[in-house]
Amino acid sequence: MNRVQVWTHAARPKTLVAGISPALIGITLAIAEGHFNIILFLLTLLTGLCIQIGTNLCNDYFDFVKGADTSSRKGFMRVTQAGLVTPASMKRAIILAFAIAFGCGCYLIFQGGATIAALLALYILLSVLYTAGPFPLAYLGLGDLLVLLLYGPGAAAITYYLQVGSLSKEILLAGLSPGALSMAILVVNNVRDIDEDRQANKKTLVVRFGRTFGKLEFLFAILLSLFPLLFLAPSHPFCALALLILVPAVPLIRSIFRNQDPRQLNPLFAKTAQLLWLYTLLFCIGWML
Repeated sequence: MNRVQVWTHAARPKTLVAGISPALIGITLAIAEGHFNIILFLLTLLTGLCIQIGTNLCNDYFDFVKGADTSSRKGFMRVTQAGLVTPASMKRAIILAFAIAFGCGCYLIFQGGATIAALLALYILLSVLYTAGPFPLAYLGLGDLLVLLLYGPGAAAITYYLQVGSLSKEILLAGLSPGALSMAILVVNNVRDIDEDRQANKKTLVVRFGRTFGKLEFLFAILLSLFPLLFLAPSHPFCALALLILVPAVPLIRSIFRNQDPRQLNPLFAKTAQLLWLYTLLFCIGWML
């Protein structure tokens, strides 16, 4: 791979839907209420993506340093572990990603004030502490909850708030769905990597409670993503179009429950990300109808 391909791989583009989806849902609800500042939205999206990329790079670096990524890794290649990027270069890339996020975030702070400043600092801090420090959050089993909240109601609400200037119960409910599906993506990762994580003392929920728990958590995450529609559909009936994700979701649920070989979960990882794309598309179209 050339350098562009290496760094593109390190950013994990297939996972970036987790940052894009709540922003799209947030702006859709704002547009429906007559608010749309395109520059503000693009900078919000860029800030979120840079934070997510910075998080991915941190995971690549710190999981290698802590021994969670080894040559026996079953998942997609990590560039630091594979020797394609030196640890020093990865640290510089992490700093650059968060610096760009902060630079874009300054405009968001100018628009949203102290609340946005505090949230920006919190997102960057938690992104680093996810795998860094003496008590990395992912190693304590808190990764699932953080993904659910930060890439769900948190990101959707920030996008909406910057456009509208206030919050609503609808945006918090709507934001729960992308957070749940992003958590489902993480669960596939954790079920696949349970053996390596256990050896590295990375106590994810799947390590703590076992593979069967992880498979049930995946099912729970899919169902949780549909739960907000019960409350949102009465006022916006067409958003119930998002229920159509059950058609492709059922084979994914069946696949994870029947799986015996962790290496075969890599396609499921990508398909769960595609499920989040589909949900986002159907929900946003339905909300605008």
